[in-house]
Amino acid sequence: MQTMANILDRPIKIARSEQTCALGAAMFAATAAGIYDTVEEAMKAMGSGFDAIYQPQPELTVIYQELFKKYLALGKQIEALSL
Repeated sequence: MQTMANILDRPIKIARSEQTCALGAAMFAATAAGIYDTVEEAMKAMGSGFDAIYQPQPELTVIYQELFKKYLALGKQIEALSL
């Protein structure tokens, strides 16, 4: 997960619940049923929190950003060759 946080340059939160998809569906259902006014309210009331949060490491995110630029350039070259 740390690598994903570095690549995306965004924090990655690991949900405490093993049934996050079902829990999310229940939150939306509770909001649609009028139990909560907003999904955010449902999240606060029904959410189980997070086990871990992985923060991006700035010294590594720069490396991944540069690699992505090279990847895009390579893709353009390959597309030009196939025309």
